[in-house]
Amino acid sequence: MWKLSWFLRDFGYGTELMNKDEIDDKALVGLQGIVKVSHAIVHGLSLLNLDGFAPAARWEELSPSNITDSLPGSEVA
Repeated sequence: MWKLSWFLRDFGYGTELMNKDEIDDKALVGLQGIVKVSHAIVHGLSLLNLDGFAPAARWEELSPSNITDSLPGSEVA
């Protein structure tokens, strides 16, 4: 659950909403941030991995031109 909390906080989900015991799905619309994913094939299965995420304000710092990918097939979206 802590990863979900970090994800929601980094993408702009309201702090007052975070204090509730449920997620308001209508408040999820319009959240913005950076998601780093990678693609791998394991035993013939295609997998999409969530490698990391960050607030949208960090886009310049984390943009693909500034990242040295350690995993082949990774991308930032």
